[in-house]
Amino acid sequence: MSAVAGPGDAVTGPGSRPPPERRRPSERLAVAIASLAFAGFFPVAPATFASAIATVFFAFVFPLPAVAAVALVVALIVIGVWSCGRLESVYGHDPSAAVLDEVCGMAVTLAFGPITPATLVLGFLLFRVFDVLKLPPGRAAERLPGGWGVVFDDVVAGVYAAAVLRGCMWLWPGMHLALWHLGVLAVGAAVLFVFRKPLFRRYGKPRTRLGVRRGTEAR
Repeated sequence: MSAVAGPGDAVTGPGSRPPPERRRPSERLAVAIASLAFAGFFPVAPATFASAIATVFFAFVFPLPAVAAVALVVALIVIGVWSCGRLESVYGHDPSAAVLDEVCGMAVTLAFGPITPATLVLGFLLFRVFDVLKLPPGRAAERLPGGWGVVFDDVVAGVYAAAVLRGCMWLWPGMHLALWHLGVLAVGAAVLFVFRKPLFRRYGKPRTRLGVRRGTEAR
């Protein structure tokens, strides 16, 4: 005698997929925070997109007194480690949707210097370069477990970017943006756009799709 599935019974068979798990409220909160209110699911360069958002945000927050700046950076790192670690448990190791680490890196880059259009643009560019290069100990930090590895390689990139930014300010007092600087930036952006596919294959992360949990991707 064969069993008959009644109303509400889970039906499984060849090709069927298990019903999705319902996320706990703390998990939903962690996803929202770590993805910077879902900016991490932006379809193109989510890390760069989140870094740009952070740059604009910090333009209105910094400069702060040293103690307040340190407290803000530490708070962001603590929240980032927790939320990005929870996001990893949903989407797998260091998913592209985890972008609060970029906010932490930009905070380290900009927290302890003057805020001008030139320092904002240069700080943003320096952080993105060092985040991609992963200079020592960036690679080692990336291998730390859970949210620590997601966040601390960006903190290392932020330290490098802040140091170079301060060096540029020392060599170039009164740093400002001129029209030809914008032209150089436009050319650089065009080159990156042209070579975006090989760059993504070399440095990019697999795209995180909203609502697709680890282990439930369509085959």
